[in-house]
Amino acid sequence: MLVGLAVLQLFIARQEQTEYTSTSGSTALIESLRSPYLLTWHAKRFHLIEGDMVQAEGLFQRALIYNPLFIPAWLGLAELYNDQGQKPESQAVMEYVDQLSTDISRWRWDKALLAYQLGRLDILSRDLAYVIEKMPDKRQNALKMAFSLWEDPQELLTRMGTQNVLHLFNYASQTKQTDTALLFWPYIENMGVGSHKNDILAFLNTLIVNGEIDQATPIWKKYFNDDTLLYDGSFQEEPMNTAFGWRVDKPKGSIWRIESGHEKETFQAMRLHFSGTENIAFNHLSQIVPLKPAKKYSLTGLLKTKNLTTDKRPYLEVVGYKCKIPPAKTEIMAENQPWTPFTLFFNVTEDCEAVQVQVRRDPSNHLDNLLAGDLWLRDLNIEDTGESFSILDTNLKLHDLQIRESAATHSSSGTKP
Repeated sequence: MLVGLAVLQLFIARQEQTEYTSTSGSTALIESLRSPYLLTWHAKRFHLIEGDMVQAEGLFQRALIYNPLFIPAWLGLAELYNDQGQKPESQAVMEYVDQLSTDISRWRWDKALLAYQLGRLDILSRDLAYVIEKMPDKRQNALKMAFSLWEDPQELLTRMGTQNVLHLFNYASQTKQTDTALLFWPYIENMGVGSHKNDILAFLNTLIVNGEIDQATPIWKKYFNDDTLLYDGSFQEEPMNTAFGWRVDKPKGSIWRIESGHEKETFQAMRLHFSGTENIAFNHLSQIVPLKPAKKYSLTGLLKTKNLTTDKRPYLEVVGYKCKIPPAKTEIMAENQPWTPFTLFFNVTEDCEAVQVQVRRDPSNHLDNLLAGDLWLRDLNIEDTGESFSILDTNLKLHDLQIRESAATHSSSGTKP
């Protein structure tokens, strides 16, 4: 096959060289052609480059004499008729090609482009649906065209068919058209979430990035985690790096791995190792956690350290995700300590739907600022304390405290507040 393609390429190159050096030789060579492929190639050149419609039409017709079923020649002829204003002829050829190419993948995308040019949305709908379903190499282009032509999700689904709903769902998710993806979501549920876990996690991540926590949370809780607030706090799985799972990276100067305990108690732990080569600014282990607003929570767990260096060692922090909550972070960790329990209380404001739990380390300004050592974490958990929280109450208390401090200051100085 490769030898055949090489011979064909040499043949075409020979023709081009002949045309460049001799017009009469080129004409004679074309007149001798019997290959529908080469005749169509020359016809398109005359049509699209040289604008010689008569010569182009003659070559298309000759190609069809040698092979009446050669679809590229029919497509070229339909395009030529359309450009000449011969609409009925162009439409007739298009109809014939549509019948001729039923269930044929080859040239289907080219036919779809011509159907779009001719305004034949009926043929275009069938071709795009076929391409999306059965031609992965052209799928993204077909999806892009379909989404641009039919903005209404229901019409889009009707035209592309329920057999393509997963592809439509994924494209909507990738392009952050979350309202459209949510309309397709019931179909994905009926198909079975377990069979399309990665697609759904990618969709949840799109919702989260867009700040649509209220849409992502019910899906997450229904299919992935309805038992705990913090997901996989015992590190039984590899980090998901998406949705509401653990996200972990290994910036220069650090690595991570999940280790099993070697004590009587069986457990898994996340180990962060720092090589001592970088003054690292670390925030590369984190999890976004959906929570109810206006509540007080506690983050608990166990940590262990070994040979941590510098004045700026790691700590745990809880911050609002796309919102602000009162600052909450632990003290920096000791250089060396055995497994030690910790508790960090934090408050979620009324406008907050999620927080981000993360391990942080701030860069040091000291000369010996290269972070080295190891940190282990296990059995992390978030619990609702059962208490309500309001930022308004906090501001009122702070205001009252400021008034009392001001009154005390003026009283000690003998002046009126």
